[in-house]
Amino acid sequence: MFRAMTGLLLGLAIATASPARAGERILIDEANPPFMYADAGKPAGIYNALISEAFRRIGLAADMSAAPWKRAIAGLDAAENGVGGIYSNAERQRKYDFSDKLFDEVIVVYVPKARAFGFSGVDSLKGKTVGVIRGWSYGDDFDAAVKAGTIRTEETASDASNFAKLALGRIDAVLAIREAGKVAMAAQGVGEKVTALDPPLSSNPSFLAFSRQAGKGELLGRFNTALGAMRRDGSFERITAAALAK
Repeated sequence: MFRAMTGLLLGLAIATASPARAGERILIDEANPPFMYADAGKPAGIYNALISEAFRRIGLAADMSAAPWKRAIAGLDAAENGVGGIYSNAERQRKYDFSDKLFDEVIVVYVPKARAFGFSGVDSLKGKTVGVIRGWSYGDDFDAAVKAGTIRTEETASDASNFAKLALGRIDAVLAIREAGKVAMAAQGVGEKVTALDPPLSSNPSFLAFSRQAGKGELLGRFNTALGAMRRDGSFERITAAALAK
């Protein structure tokens, strides 16, 4: 009788216990190597490695996934997931809570060598058609020029698609992170035909962000502490170097 009651109580305890907490759901872009991308369906790249390690250090699991950028942002707006590798701008600051900086991404303007032009900033792109990644912000000045209609954009899901269009002469320029642009040019075999204009368009710090509705301020504070420790002990640099070398 005692054993039966013990078994019954144990069964009830298991049935009514709170389920194990799943990891924090965080999405990264699926097509922006070497920073963030999908490799055989799994998240990969610098941001996946950095965020996962920081969460490990604070004793939490990061449920990382790679997805189209537009879907990642939609989930962020709905407070369904965080997003790694996102830029901050005036509009986003009103909606999201941001971590400390993950990385400084230098945005470069790539053009065909045969059609290179002088570049001094956003105004140099007016009247041109520029390849961008769907859902990205390239800074307040560029975004404002696009909204005003002085710069035309064609959106794709990846840098590789943009460089393919550039090689075919369908667009005038491509905006890409310097390191990601090199990867995409090599993948498309257009390195001899395309050049990067100088100076860069911008240098944008990237972050981990959650919707303010999600109430992740305390979590981001702990994440920032771990990120700072990673910078001090050298693991941040080692992780970044290893990801860039792939």
